[in-house]
Amino acid sequence: MDVLDISDSWRDGTATARVRIRPSGQEDSLVLWYRFRGLSQPLDGLAEAVTAGLVVPCMFEGEPLSVPGGLSADLVTNVTKAQQILRSWHDELSPVAIMASQLDHVGAQQSGTGVACCFSGGVDSWYSLLNHEARVSHLLLVRGFDIGLDNDVLWSAAIRYGARAAEGLGKQLITCETNLREIADKRRARWGRRFQGDFWGQCLHGAALASVALALRQTVGELIIPATHTYAQMKPWGSSPLLDHLWSDGYLDITHDGCEANRVEKVRLIADSDLALETLRVCYHDTSEINCGHCEKCLRTMMALHVCGALSRAKTFPHHLPVREIHSLIVPTQVRHHYVTLQKEAQIAGDKEVLKATEIILKERLSLHQVTAQAKRVVRATAPGRMLLRLRNRGRLAASPSATVPNTGR
Repeated sequence: MDVLDISDSWRDGTATARVRIRPSGQEDSLVLWYRFRGLSQPLDGLAEAVTAGLVVPCMFEGEPLSVPGGLSADLVTNVTKAQQILRSWHDELSPVAIMASQLDHVGAQQSGTGVACCFSGGVDSWYSLLNHEARVSHLLLVRGFDIGLDNDVLWSAAIRYGARAAEGLGKQLITCETNLREIADKRRARWGRRFQGDFWGQCLHGAALASVALALRQTVGELIIPATHTYAQMKPWGSSPLLDHLWSDGYLDITHDGCEANRVEKVRLIADSDLALETLRVCYHDTSEINCGHCEKCLRTMMALHVCGALSRAKTFPHHLPVREIHSLIVPTQVRHHYVTLQKEAQIAGDKEVLKATEIILKERLSLHQVTAQAKRVVRATAPGRMLLRLRNRGRLAASPSATVPNTGR
C-alpha cells in the first residue's frame, strides 16, 4: 500500500487531515480523513498516525506499507514488535515492511504535556478516568469506530454527555471524526480480501485508537486506553496490555489501563461519582435516549448497578430491572464471562434478584421467558421467519394478535 500524500489544516481549534492511499492492485486512490475539534495546537505526527492505522490491514493483505517523508524510528521498531505479536495470534496476518524516505529519531522537539483518556462515556472509560482524574487533562471521544459516521443522533448525545463530564471534572474534550474504520477494517473495507471474523475487535481497534492520538502529539504526551478485559480474561485482542504501548512513536506514550478490575468492580467505583451516574453511556443503539435500556449491554450494566446499589441513582437508565427482558436474555459466548462475574458478585452482595437472573442467563435455572425467546430465535432463522421480520420492519404487516408465524412444516 502506498500513502501518496498527507495534508492537514488547523484553525480556531478545528484540525483536519486528508490522506490519499492506494492499495496494491487498485487503480484509484482512497481518501482517509480525520477531523478534530477542541485542539489548542495543530496536528503533528500524521505519518506515524497513518502508519499505525494502516499497518494491520496491510498485514492481512501481505503488502508493504510505503509512507512519504520521514517516519519515527521508535515507531518502526515498536511496530515491528507489534507485528510479531499479532502474527503469533492470527495465522491470517503476516509481518510486512514499512518504508519511508528516512527514519527520524526523537530529538529536541517536545511532545505535549497533556494526558488524554479515551472516553466513550462507558464503564471502562469512566473507571480509568476516575482512577487517573488528577493527571488526566483531556477526554478523547471518537466517531467512526463504535459510533457510526451515519449515526447523528448517538453522536450528538455522546458529545453532549462527554462535554458535561469534561466540564464537571475540569477537563478539555477533544472530539475526532474519522473514516479510518471504513478504510482499515477488513471485514467491511471495499478493497482487497474480506476477513472472516471480527477484524476490528480481534486485530485493529487498539492501533486505530493510537492512530487518532498520534496526530495529537503537540497537545498530549500520553494516551490512556481503558481495558476491555481483566488479567484473568486475557486473550488475543486488538487492544491489549501486550500490544497497545507498541504503537508509541517516542513522543506519545500509550498506557493500557484497568485490567486489574472486573466490570462490577469498575461499576462500584463509578457508583461513588454522581457525575458518572448522570452521564454513563454504554449503548450504541440509534435512539433519542442515551441508553435504550433494553439491549444486552444496557441490561448487563443495569444488573451491575443493581448489585452495587446504584441503579436508583443512575440517571441514564431506568431505575428498576425489567425482569421479563432479563429472563429472556440469550447472550453470545464472548460476553458470558461478564455474567459469571455478575453471579459471583450478586452472591457476595446478597442480591437475590440478580443472582436468579444470572442463573437463568447461564442456563442453570429454567425460565419460560428464555425458552420462548429461544424458540422465536429459531423461527426467525428460517426463511419464512426472516421474511416475516422484514415485512414487520417495513410496516407492511399490521401488528395484531392474529398475526402468526407461517407454518414452516418443522
